[in-house]
Amino acid sequence: MLYNHVVLTDLIKRRSCFDFFKEMTQLDCFNIVKHSEDLSALDDPRFKKWCGLKNFVIFGTGGSSLGGQAIHSIANSCDKNLKFVSNLDPSSLEDLLQTTDFEETGFLVISKSGETLETICQLLVAMDFTRHLNDFEDRFVVVTEDKDSTLRQVANQNKFLCLDHPNTIGGRFSVFSLVGMIPAILCGLDPRTIRTGGRRVLDNFGNSTFKIQEGADFVFKNFEKGICNHVSFIYSEKLINFGYWLAQLYAESSGKDEKGITPLTAIGSVDQHSQLQLYLDGPRDKCFTFFYEKQEGSLSVKNENLPAKFEYLRNKKISEVFSSQCDATQKVLLENGFNVRRIEVPSISADNLGALFMHFMLEVACVCKLIDVNPFDQPAVERGKIITKELLSQE
Repeated sequence: MLYNHVVLTDLIKRRSCFDFFKEMTQLDCFNIVKHSEDLSALDDPRFKKWCGLKNFVIFGTGGSSLGGQAIHSIANSCDKNLKFVSNLDPSSLEDLLQTTDFEETGFLVISKSGETLETICQLLVAMDFTRHLNDFEDRFVVVTEDKDSTLRQVANQNKFLCLDHPNTIGGRFSVFSLVGMIPAILCGLDPRTIRTGGRRVLDNFGNSTFKIQEGADFVFKNFEKGICNHVSFIYSEKLINFGYWLAQLYAESSGKDEKGITPLTAIGSVDQHSQLQLYLDGPRDKCFTFFYEKQEGSLSVKNENLPAKFEYLRNKKISEVFSSQCDATQKVLLENGFNVRRIEVPSISADNLGALFMHFMLEVACVCKLIDVNPFDQPAVERGKIITKELLSQE
């Protein structure tokens, strides 16, 4: 088993069968882990030359960025510098471009639709800063759908290497596509290993190995009780960006028809001091998933002048202190009647991260089906894009 998944509540498990959802596993966003044909595009000599650069700036937002950031967070020995630019903040973008060594920098530009305003703006400005380079056209790699979009037009006009984003896979479900696999390669990770982790979960959908049904049932039973806020309590620095990826997945997939799961991300042990008071003594409208990485480590408290008040720490490993904090927070929530589950990962490897990606993609899709919303569209966000364009079009 790649991780332990324990639901620590007295919730009654659903008796209904999840066989209906097995059809869902044939969708491309899940089934892509069984194939590797799309990775052959990365054998292109231009791509390999581009990978030889030292620094990389990755333009993309939402699903075009969060999965890559989660993968980057687990890379222990990445000899390249990656900078993810997902927010269109003018000061930060200007600082980045004015301090970048363009002689050693490549750009990865990701937009499924090819019309993402933020990404188009970032690309056009970056092009102004790099057009003087002799190999200008080899500094940019673009990932977008194979259609006549603005991004595709810019890529073709400037002879950038353009790789296809699958048009059957939505952005927030695209982590196993080139959207996530290219950052994995830049981090020195094998994309096939990430997909292997995902496939292990997918192949076991329908049995108890990875408990996807149990996880979906946990969230849905809370939803039925009016508990619609789901807190991911992350006890691993390497999984913080995974928590943000999961937040988008739940929010954008489930938030429709005045229904939905509101995702909250808390970082242990930091947010024990900033959010736990609200969770324990505020509105009782939250359920909790603890993500814990079992760590050993050699650091321990051996100070000879240890204050008497903290004598209980003597010779305790930092990993023991960290583990105790997680256990204590979980226990106090249970003692106060909250519904809690715990996912314990033995190590944050590429394989295990792939398993977590697949588990929650399947879980979220199942939850959305149970609350009767379409997990794969996002109709409400389009109006804001239209108004932005109208405002910018005014003289």
